[in-house]
Amino acid sequence: MIITSMTHKALTRHGTRALDLLDTYWTGLAARGQLPLWTDVDPSRFQDALDHAFLAECHGTSHARFRVAGSAVADLVGQPCPGLPLSLMIRSKDRSAFNAAIATCRTGRAMDLALNAVAGAPSARMVLYPLVDTTGVVTQMLGGLARVTESGPHHGPFSIATAQARQTPARRSCLRLVVDNT
Repeated sequence: MIITSMTHKALTRHGTRALDLLDTYWTGLAARGQLPLWTDVDPSRFQDALDHAFLAECHGTSHARFRVAGSAVADLVGQPCPGLPLSLMIRSKDRSAFNAAIATCRTGRAMDLALNAVAGAPSARMVLYPLVDTTGVVTQMLGGLARVTESGPHHGPFSIATAQARQTPARRSCLRLVVDNT
């Protein structure tokens, strides 16, 4: 019993760290003041977060399907993910709110969702980061999913506790040395 508790604690910490790594990676890509191209995503740059990461392809304005997903994501979903709609993880009563979160991500804002397995404190967290194609349209999303409590294993569907949007980071200002030798 103690080993199981320690294992869940370690997995929870790793999941939280993985989502932080994804956030740092995407923010770095978007620091140029533009949404990153989906072709610029380099999994080797966030390899410690791969178990908790996924890439989703957008369909319509408010739907998306998994393209690839890490093993921790598949464990939380309860089955292999490629081809499955993201909304499969969400309880039917919260699907309209989830579709609205995807639609918001399609407008260029990152989304952070707190998910509940049962009533009470959030038990998982999902992040969605918009990625554009060469025409500037959001067609893909880099995402992450991780357990945030030390509760035992749970497979979706989840309900949505909160959904928060975030703007794309503004272009970083940089100092420029100007020399006037007149």
